Amino acid sequence: MRGGLTQSEIARRLRVSRQAVNQLAESIPDKVTAALNDASQLNKIESRIVDSSRGVLVGWSRDLQTEAIITLHPKVGLRVWYQHNLGRCAICPDRKQCRSLLLENANEYGISLSRHERELDPSKLSHLIFSRLLGRPLEAQPI
Repeated sequence: MRGGLTQSEIARRLRVSRQAVNQLAESIPDKVTAALNDASQLNKIESRIVDSSRGVLVGWSRDLQTEAIITLHPKVGLRVWYQHNLGRCAICPDRKQCRSLLLENANEYGISLSRHERELDPSKLSHLIFSRLLGRPLEAQPI
């Protein structure tokens, strides 16, 4: 459905009735919301916004005192992201892995990035990606 297929197309591909797809489709938002809420409780994140159609929860981490985003994607499952800007991306041993995960997440959600944007430090890249994902304007980032 995220890929734009109709219920009839999905039914043909799965070799089930369109009615079966319709019944499952009606239950998906509740199940996505429940999974996101469970993940927020397990990670001690206060839920602020839940968008079940995109599989995104935005909240506040009480333990880390920062904004957190939980994403649920059918291919990769649940991911918990915490906003931080430690200014140490250049020396971080996980920099390449972090950037790779962020670019993968952007691709999964259809977020276009310019060549310059793809080269940003992971903390700035994450801020850009999640601002676009949430459809809110990009705020100034401290350097």
